[in-house]
Amino acid sequence: MQQHRLAAIMFTDIAGYTALMGSDEDRAFEMLKKNRDIHTQFLKKYNGTLVKEMGDGMLISFDLPSDAVRCAIEIQIACREKNIPLRIGIHEAEVVFDGSDVFGDGVNIASRIQASAEEGCISISESVYRDVKNKPDIKTQFIEEKSLKNVDEPVRMYNVSCEEILVRENYAENLVQDQRKSIIARILRITTPILITIAIAIIIFITYGSTTIPFTERDWIVIADFENLTDETIFDHSLNTAFTLSINQSRYLNVLTRKRMIETLKRMEKENITKIDEETGNEIAIREGVEIFIVPSISKVGTRYILTTKILDTKTADILKSEVLYAEDEDEIIDKLDKLSKKIRRSLGESINMISDQSKPLKKVTTSSLQALKQYSLGIESHLLLDFEKAKIYYENAIRLDSNFTAAKASLGNLLFEKFDRNEGRKWLDEAILSIDNLTDREKFAILAFYAVNIENDLDKGIAYTKRRISLYPDDPAAHNNLGWYFQKQGHYDMALDEYKRTLQIDPNMMLTHSGVIWIYLEFLGQIDSALVWSNRMVKYSPDNPWAYFYLGSSYVGLNEFEKAEASYLKAADLNPNLLMNQYRLAHDYRLQGMYDKAIEVLESILQKNAHESSAHYDLGINYELLGKREIARNHFLEFRKISKKWLDEYSNDPKTYIYNGIILTRLGEKDAGWEIGKRAMELDSTIYFEYSQLLAVQGQKIEALDYLEKALEDGYRDLVWIKLHPDLQILHEEERFKNLMNSYFTSL
Repeated sequence: MQQHRLAAIMFTDIAGYTALMGSDEDRAFEMLKKNRDIHTQFLKKYNGTLVKEMGDGMLISFDLPSDAVRCAIEIQIACREKNIPLRIGIHEAEVVFDGSDVFGDGVNIASRIQASAEEGCISISESVYRDVKNKPDIKTQFIEEKSLKNVDEPVRMYNVSCEEILVRENYAENLVQDQRKSIIARILRITTPILITIAIAIIIFITYGSTTIPFTERDWIVIADFENLTDETIFDHSLNTAFTLSINQSRYLNVLTRKRMIETLKRMEKENITKIDEETGNEIAIREGVEIFIVPSISKVGTRYILTTKILDTKTADILKSEVLYAEDEDEIIDKLDKLSKKIRRSLGESINMISDQSKPLKKVTTSSLQALKQYSLGIESHLLLDFEKAKIYYENAIRLDSNFTAAKASLGNLLFEKFDRNEGRKWLDEAILSIDNLTDREKFAILAFYAVNIENDLDKGIAYTKRRISLYPDDPAAHNNLGWYFQKQGHYDMALDEYKRTLQIDPNMMLTHSGVIWIYLEFLGQIDSALVWSNRMVKYSPDNPWAYFYLGSSYVGLNEFEKAEASYLKAADLNPNLLMNQYRLAHDYRLQGMYDKAIEVLESILQKNAHESSAHYDLGINYELLGKREIARNHFLEFRKISKKWLDEYSNDPKTYIYNGIILTRLGEKDAGWEIGKRAMELDSTIYFEYSQLLAVQGQKIEALDYLEKALEDGYRDLVWIKLHPDLQILHEEERFKNLMNSYFTSL
């Protein structure tokens, strides 16, 4: 099975091997064996996958470019020691994995880069360089921009230094091997045994986590808002987002998101709280089962600023540790904020090497302007509170204050694309993509995935970027949810459910994800019992969410329990009377129970709120017709006809437009005209079986209608609830074949 994903591809090759085979075959085979042993040792260490060997060359894949480069450095150093003249080339690109092989332009480019590398050297492409350029243990130098064979555009190539190496995964081992030889040797010569013990303890402290705080890798923390103890309003809002963003670069710990905290406050009936102080942060941490929470503050003595954080035990509220840093002026604050976040991470047990490896400077990922930072933070807060107009203004203000603020451009582009103007949104997203490496890895891959799916219409690419994000941050619920949505759009429903359920294991209160699970069970798999279980679960976690009761009502319809469905729809209407889909379904439920007057009452309330709701006119016509009030029914059908005729001009290529016009003409007594216009839909698309069954049913051709309904089900149509509710199919409900057909596909009935 083919799999498209982003990967770092590495080619290695022994220079002059063919000539050596001709002159000294035994020596050549010995060199090949040593080379293979070296590769095997370091591939395992850096999670590399040997795709295949090609004589004296090897094709290897890695999930992370930084792993590929570090592995290449160690391989090259080891090969030099064994006098193996190796060339290595690395390129990152989207490639196709097919069984035990890999294909794509990215593979060809990596091969050409390797062929261009000097003996004993490592050459990398621009895409790899962007990922490793800020890694302190990886030194690179631009070589040239070179045209490679069978590659359309010139490739910028860089050389990687193999003189020094700092291994990420075994920092302690390297420190012992490298630094002990110098530091400890000197200590042994000049100190007493007691001082030796102290020195070794210091080394262990530097190498490993330095904390006795009860925290283990991938645990969660809650961060309260900065307490501003100065009289300078610039610090209100401006520091919260930046501080959390800096800490959240860590792959060692997880930070409870602002969105999740807002949802928790709602469940605590404290949704009006806008500032999360120490007391509120403690309550949220208790509610979410988080053992550690962080309380930061800023104060001022004279002209000097004091940044403080307290690490507290959630259960006891005891201070486990405090960190304090001083900033001489306002310009130093962002740098000190960055340093403070690293101290927190260190205190929670994250190693120095991990912190260095996984952190970009805060000024780079945000801005050096406190004013711009404040506007951006206010934009984030407004966005989360669904005040999109305000969020838009704040993001625009942030960009005006700092035209290089990549995160603000990305956030504005995302907001405009989804809520306002897609073209304007795309413009800002295009700008953000140009400086995408300024963002944290979490933000970077989120924006790249959004851009791939929504701008480039490339779901596979979006999935590859989202998988990369998950590989770095496996407990990121938003990433798992997005991956589920992308799988759902591809029609991979089982894979989508797996990701949705993984999301809810991490954060059971993500209601959008609950909706995704239920939607799949209801509309795409027809598993009504499962939909009912998950609807009840959604009600449990969000009893004030109208969608939870909407889905519960729809599940009951699928089980033919119309009175229970009615109660659920009514509850949803109480919570949100403007949820039109729920109102329509309530009216359909009343119709199926023979309560036409109540159905009419609901539909007329829809028209009172929005006179342009054409579907309400159609459904009113049906209910009045069932009551025997044919003149009133005809008037509503005529209103629907006015609108459906316009659709023929506006959507002339949409076959469903012809179906709807054929149905309404039939309802108005023009059966032949309705049939003729309806047939044009099949000429445009002969696979719209479900819609065609509606026209046939209204035409009174029950056998043919059931034939096409059966074709729709055979073709994968599974929305049992809509089959039950659809007014045009009600004429089929008493047919034995209809009942048998439903039972054959939906065994829970």
